[in-house]
Amino acid sequence: MGNSKRMDHQNNSVRLYTSQNIIVIERLKETKRYVVKSKFIQDKYGEVAPVFFQAYSWYQHHARSLVPPPEDAESAIWTFTDIKYLDNHEDTVLMELSVPIDNVIFFRMSDWNKVLNLQFLGSEIEVKQYKDKLKKINIAYEGDVFNTSFYPILKRELLTSWEKLFQYDEWIKRTKELPFEDIQGGIWEIKASWVHSFMD
Repeated sequence: MGNSKRMDHQNNSVRLYTSQNIIVIERLKETKRYVVKSKFIQDKYGEVAPVFFQAYSWYQHHARSLVPPPEDAESAIWTFTDIKYLDNHEDTVLMELSVPIDNVIFFRMSDWNKVLNLQFLGSEIEVKQYKDKLKKINIAYEGDVFNTSFYPILKRELLTSWEKLFQYDEWIKRTKELPFEDIQGGIWEIKASWVHSFMD
C-alpha cells in the first residue's frame, strides 16, 4: 500500500502505546491484568455515554470475530502504533506495551472517528453518493439514519460501510507494515506481562 512503513515488532509481538487512568495501573499491579467494564464508559462519558455505547456495541459485536474477547471484557482498550496520537492528562499514565500481534485488531483512527460519529465510511466517491441520497430526502445529519427506524435501507448501507473499519487488519498482520500513520490497535485486555514501560 502507498506510503506504508514497517511496524515496530519483534518475536510476533507489536509495540503499542496507550494512555490509561491511574486506576488501571493499580489494577494491573493487583491482578496482573486489566479489562474494561461498561460502567467505566458510563462514568467517563456521563450524559453522552449512550452515543458512545452505540458505536462501541457495534465494534464489540464485529471485532469479536477477528479476535475473541475474554469473557470478562465488556469493551475494547484503545492503543496506537504512534505515541503522538495519545492524550496525556493529569490523572493518566502513558504505557508502552509489547502485545502479541494476534491479540490486536488494527484500524485507522480517522475511520473509527467516523463510526463514533455515526457517519458513512468509504471512499470520497462513496461518501458523496451516500450524502446525495440523504440530501434527496432532506436528511442533514447522518446519525438520524442510525437513530430512527424510518430509513432501514439507508441504515443498512451505513452499517455495511462501517465494516470497512477492519479492512487493513489482515494486511497489517501479514506484512507487518503500517499503511497509514494513524493506525490504532484495539485490544480486549492489558496483561502486566505486556507492559514494557511507563512513560512521563
